[in-house]
Amino acid sequence: MKRDSIGIVMAMQEEIRPILRRLGRHRKEQAGRFPVYIFQADGRQITLIESGMGTKKASEATEELISYAPPRILISAGLGGGVRKGLDVGDVVIAGQALALRKGGISTAATLENESMLRVLSESLAGHPFRIEGGTTVTTRSIVHKGRADQLIAREVVNPVLDMETSAVAETAARIGIPLFAVRAISDAAGEELLFSLDEITDQELNIRISKVLISIAKKPRILSQMLRLAKNAKLAGNNLAIVLEQLILVA
Repeated sequence: MKRDSIGIVMAMQEEIRPILRRLGRHRKEQAGRFPVYIFQADGRQITLIESGMGTKKASEATEELISYAPPRILISAGLGGGVRKGLDVGDVVIAGQALALRKGGISTAATLENESMLRVLSESLAGHPFRIEGGTTVTTRSIVHKGRADQLIAREVVNPVLDMETSAVAETAARIGIPLFAVRAISDAAGEELLFSLDEITDQELNIRISKVLISIAKKPRILSQMLRLAKNAKLAGNNLAIVLEQLILVA
C-alpha cells in the first residue's frame, strides 16, 4: 500500500487542541477505537491520531494509524517533563534517541535521525521566545520521581525528557520501517516534582477522572496550586509545540 501521508501520534486533547487551531480546517474520523483528525497541508495529507496516555495505547494507536492511512513518516509529539537543569518550561526537544524506563532499568527503544531536522527547525523558528534543543525521550509507565530517574539515566544522555508514549511509537515505527521524529515540549522543568501519582487521578485505562482529581485535592490541598501551575505551563508548552509541529510538517 502506498504511503503518502504524514502520521502524528499524540496522547491528550490538551496537546492536540493547539495544533488543531494552527492547522485549521480538518475532518474528524475514527480509526478503530481512536479518534483521528485529517488535514491537508501544502498538498500533503496529515493524519493525527489521539492515542490516550500510556505505552499500551500508544502502541495500539500507532498500529491503527499505519493501517488506516499508511504514512511516509511518523511524528510522536506531546508534552514532557525535564529531568535535568537546562530545559525551561516551553522549550521544545527534538529527540535523537528514544529510551524506555522499565523495572529492569533503562533500555533503548530507537535511535532517531534528527540532526538535519533539528538544524532546519532551529534556523526557521529562531525568532520565537523558546528554544529548540536536541535531546532524548525517556518513556515511563507512570509518574516517576525525577531525582530517581536522573540517577538511572546515564550522564552522557543529552537533555532527557520524561514522557509516557514515545518508546512504544518508536518501537512500532522501527519494526515496520517508518522514519520517526519525536518532539516534546517541556511542561514541567527539572525542579518540579509532581505531588500526585497517576493512580490518584486516573482509572485503570489511564483516563483522567475529574472525580478522582477532586478527591485527591480534598485529601492533599497543596496539589491544587501545583495543578493550576501545571495547567498554565502546559498551555504555553502546547502552543510552542504546535508552532514546531506546523513547521515540521512543512519541511518533513
